[in-house]
Amino acid sequence: MSANNDFAQMLRALAQLFSEEGRPGGDEAAAALSQILASPFDLPSPHNLDIVETGAGALRSGGHSAAPAVLSALPLIDWHHSGLDDGRIRPEIALSMATTELMGPDGMIFHPTVRAGLFMQIADLDYVTRTHPAEETFVMLGGAGYWTCNGSEPQRQEAGAYIHHPSGAPHTSITKDQPLIAAWRWTGDIAYEGYSLNG
Repeated sequence: MSANNDFAQMLRALAQLFSEEGRPGGDEAAAALSQILASPFDLPSPHNLDIVETGAGALRSGGHSAAPAVLSALPLIDWHHSGLDDGRIRPEIALSMATTELMGPDGMIFHPTVRAGLFMQIADLDYVTRTHPAEETFVMLGGAGYWTCNGSEPQRQEAGAYIHHPSGAPHTSITKDQPLIAAWRWTGDIAYEGYSLNG
């Protein structure tokens, strides 16, 4: 299977996940991914990070149905440390996370109105409270994390869980004994300029 086929298989798996979310934003993300898959695309050069292997381990042990497709595409992905380059996230936090925008205005594949990608967070990390205008959903693919939204008590979430954050809702992800890896989507106002880290 070619590299583009591996990448396409992953996008199909993510489109299926978002289509099963049960929210208009999930439907929008699924439709955008399907739109991309309807035409040929070129991929930029991948950029790996050492900590991505941590996320791969969580995928291998998590048993999620999308895990094989994501694992096959991991070497093709342009990873970076979340919010490090532009200073949105403090280095002591950013260097313990990896993210990719697979699709979006700044994504590996351009889309003007939806962002979607993958995110991983190492064990024993408090990715402190943050807010942004975009509506957001994470789909847990492996590992475990404790998530809060609008001041709720932390809830442990594992592979298969959908974690939804309405526009402007403060939220937090905390890992303890395991890392986590998740798919994510942003819909609505997807500008990064409104992102703020409050913790």
